[in-house]
Amino acid sequence: MLNRLRLTTRILLVILAVQALLFGALAAASLDGLRREIATETRLAAQTARSLVLATIGTMQTAVPPDRLMAMLPERLVPPRHARIAILVPQDGTVREIAAPDAAPDGAPAWFAALVAPPPQETRLPVTIEGRMRGFVYIATDPSAGIAAAWREVRTALGLAAMSGLAQAVLILLATRHALRPVGRIAARLADLRRGDLSARVGPLPQPDLLPLAQGVDDLAAALERAGHDRARLQRQVIRRGDEERRAIARDLHDEMGPCLFGLRVEVDALREAATDDTIRAHADAIAAIAEQIARVNRALLDDLRPAAIGQLPLATVLSDHVAKLRRRFPAIRFDLDIEAAMPEPDEATALTLFRILQEGCTNALRHSGARTVSIRLWTDPAHWRMILSDDGSGLGASHRDGAGLTGMRERITLLNGTLRLSSDGNGTTIEASLPAQGLHEDGA
Repeated sequence: MLNRLRLTTRILLVILAVQALLFGALAAASLDGLRREIATETRLAAQTARSLVLATIGTMQTAVPPDRLMAMLPERLVPPRHARIAILVPQDGTVREIAAPDAAPDGAPAWFAALVAPPPQETRLPVTIEGRMRGFVYIATDPSAGIAAAWREVRTALGLAAMSGLAQAVLILLATRHALRPVGRIAARLADLRRGDLSARVGPLPQPDLLPLAQGVDDLAAALERAGHDRARLQRQVIRRGDEERRAIARDLHDEMGPCLFGLRVEVDALREAATDDTIRAHADAIAAIAEQIARVNRALLDDLRPAAIGQLPLATVLSDHVAKLRRRFPAIRFDLDIEAAMPEPDEATALTLFRILQEGCTNALRHSGARTVSIRLWTDPAHWRMILSDDGSGLGASHRDGAGLTGMRERITLLNGTLRLSSDGNGTTIEASLPAQGLHEDGA
């Protein structure tokens, strides 16, 4: 149960529990001491009252007639504190209790009086003068004044102790919160790291106990930042190596397949001219058609592996040329291309990725959506290249799954530390891509 509470709450509960124990121990010790003190005072008061009564009777025997002594005795006696005195006169059977001169101004609660009150004591003194019983004097303990005084003392002491304990708890709580405040700062930096902000640092802390923790978080952030840079560099190298491989394959296809196809066409033409009958010429035409089909497949492979214009012309020109070809091939469809003016030139990997996004997005819109309008927008912000490609087609179905082209494009964007978001409804499909504007361009194995 306690483990679910916050640390400051647990500390406060412990402090309050300790204060309650100390408060209880102080109260118990005070009550025990007060009980003995009141018992002692009342016993001494009873003894004093007895001595006072005896002395007063002895004095009055020589000055007051014996039959008037009991009637005048209450006027001569003043009960000491913590004692009560009553006179019994046998002649008229009356009991006169002598009032105390100083009654307690306020009493104590009944429960407190029951805790500290000593057992009651009574003493009955017979008064005999000239061999004749004249009456009785009753002396009883009266701890009410002592209990009232003790209640005032206890109330003051325990009130001060409670105020002191509360002030101590508040001060400790404030000190604990102040000491734990950097924990919130450390938690905030960890949250920043979890969100991907690897530049977050805790920095120096005034609390020496939390310095190792803060330093550990900063070291972790630095290690993650280095690992992020290394991963980005390696991902760039993967992209670059893949582009180099595709470029090499495209070069081999162009350099090897092109001359072979050219030689095949020459031989076909020579065979057609040397043919002596229509059958041979028909075979020559079939070979020429096959060679043309191979050439078309070769051009498609070359374009898919690596557009020849990438790296040779500005990206805006390459994208504009591709959109112009689409307009010629699909005159019934409207293509809107908006490229930011004076846009800087990206590195080759980013340029090829942006071209692939446009190429794949347009291909999907033309094949699957039945769109009448395709809009492409390309711009930069201080940290990213951004492209949005949208169409007004039928959108993607509920059971849509990314095809090979979209999956490959998403993987390539992820390797470049970019993001790709695909959204679709009944009004069309939108592709939003974001690529870092500043990549790592280190050359290395």
